Amino acid sequence: MATDLQRAPYTTLRTQCPPAWIDVNQHMNATHYTLVVYDAHVALTDILGLGDDYVAQTGCGKVVLESHLVYEREVGLGDELEVRSWLLAVDAKRLHFFHELYNLSRDCRAAIAEQVDMHVDLGARRSAPFPDWKLRQLQDVVRQMLSQPYPEGVGSRLRPPVNDWLQTTQS
Repeated sequence: MATDLQRAPYTTLRTQCPPAWIDVNQHMNATHYTLVVYDAHVALTDILGLGDDYVAQTGCGKVVLESHLVYEREVGLGDELEVRSWLLAVDAKRLHFFHELYNLSRDCRAAIAEQVDMHVDLGARRSAPFPDWKLRQLQDVVRQMLSQPYPEGVGSRLRPPVNDWLQTTQS
């Protein structure tokens, strides 16, 4: 693996919000939060040794099973952004990732994103266990990540509105 385990979480992306990302509400459009996190996730995949070289060597890759993004603060034109990425759990076939998008210009966390990926055999197009050597490497990363303070917001859920008005109109 190409990074120092003592520096967890990993800084996986630094960028600035350009004019093209600003929407009619004069802040970064939701689409671009997703794209920033995606680019950071690709960088983390490479850091973990699961990128193109791994795919070529093993014929295996990973696919997203579940993803959740929470918008916490606005990002404005020109704001400096940084993504800090975590690998929080791994089992024989799955990985649990967490990304924090920081707005360095406003000194706040702007969003969090969480996802679970599945390791797959790309020839068979089916889930497959990690090779033992790779699983051990990933477990070492998780062990180091979990030695750091746990990031706030892991496991967050949707908070949809409740249709209380239905009960009063149907009575």
